[in-house]
Amino acid sequence: MKKINIYIVLFIGIVSLNSCSSFLDVPPPKDQLAAEVAFADDQVATATVLGMYSQMNAYNNQFANGLLSFLTAMSADEFYYAFNFYDDFKDNNLSPNTSFLDRFWSQPYAYINHANKIIEGLQASNGVTENVKNQLLGEAHFIRAFCYFYLVNLFDGVPIVVDTDYQKNTLLPRSPSDEVNQFIIDELVLAEQLLDDAYTGQERVRPNKKAASTMLARAYLYQEQWVEAEAEATKVIQDSRYIILDSLHHVFLIDSKEAIWQLQTANTSTVGVNTWEGFNIVPFNPGTRSNYNVYEEALDSYEAGDQRKEDCLTTYELNAETFYYPYKYKRRTASPVVEYSMVLRFAEVYLIRAEARAQQNDLGNAIADLNVLRRRADVEELPLNLDQASVLAAVEQERRIELLGEWGHRWFDLKRTGRAVDVLSPIKTGFTASDLLFPIPLAAILTNPNLTQND
Repeated sequence: MKKINIYIVLFIGIVSLNSCSSFLDVPPPKDQLAAEVAFADDQVATATVLGMYSQMNAYNNQFANGLLSFLTAMSADEFYYAFNFYDDFKDNNLSPNTSFLDRFWSQPYAYINHANKIIEGLQASNGVTENVKNQLLGEAHFIRAFCYFYLVNLFDGVPIVVDTDYQKNTLLPRSPSDEVNQFIIDELVLAEQLLDDAYTGQERVRPNKKAASTMLARAYLYQEQWVEAEAEATKVIQDSRYIILDSLHHVFLIDSKEAIWQLQTANTSTVGVNTWEGFNIVPFNPGTRSNYNVYEEALDSYEAGDQRKEDCLTTYELNAETFYYPYKYKRRTASPVVEYSMVLRFAEVYLIRAEARAQQNDLGNAIADLNVLRRRADVEELPLNLDQASVLAAVEQERRIELLGEWGHRWFDLKRTGRAVDVLSPIKTGFTASDLLFPIPLAAILTNPNLTQND
């Protein structure tokens, strides 16, 4: 059993003490007692934080363990469900009560609430040592920023919840997207200051300082703050712990040197599950039908000989026709576990820096960053005499191929660069600019009268 699971069990056992408080002469309020127990010392405070990651990757078809990657891949032009399901996402025909849409709202806010409890508990604690407190606070601020990044990019402006006052928070209106994006940057700057540069333990399942730098580089890129994006990306690229691996086959393994932050699957009810991505995509029997098919447009975008098509996709045959499906995660089940869900990885950092440099007209260095990934993929290096428009087009192409099916990158890239309507309308009937935002889920609208709906 991994150490993270031991801590989770420990935390559950400690929290259960809340029901056995009759021995106290003058018991404090139940919430206060729970906070005191959860942040009494380094060990139980750490268990409380590890419980946050357990929530994020414990069950199938949740926001943080494949569902977001799958459904945004369908909303874009990457891959789609092979059967008549999730069609509202594939056809960009979402309504406020579309199935699974609510998980993109309620689950990030649940993790944010967990992070808020951690921040409040640690700030009030006298039993946690300073170094551990800083690390745990950094992780909580990082997760809060991480969740808001996806909320704002899926829905635009959203309520900014920074405490555990339930009565106030359930009535908060949406903050404008520029305020949310600045909040994300502020949170990540703070997380970068608080987090230790070293990983806690032998694996990379808890964010460190460079994870915050990576998310900060991405946040700056999305806000077109090119100088800052380049600087944060360079911090990570200069760290010798991270390597662009020669073999694509090893990128998503537990011990991958390309991993900046991974999520360990915490659910033990499904025997041998490594990642929920692999569990859902890889067929039960090799060579049989997958649940997902890659769009023809995505297949056509690969250059001849690109090893990413050979290693990150694979095929099955049906009625004498060949279909491709994603194959970055190669284990449906396996014991012992050999793959973790990759949340942040080194290749993205090169892509961030390449784009930031290209936008500053530092074209030679931007091309050099792109060629790092192209050499690994065994495709011809880009020439150094490209103009800015050509380099930015090459960035879009490399991001499309390298990050296919990962964490909504393609969907968000098309939106933030203003390319979505031009790219998607020829292949999706009736696609317009009104399809760029997901609707606020009906349940959220019904429970908060101050929420407004997207057009």
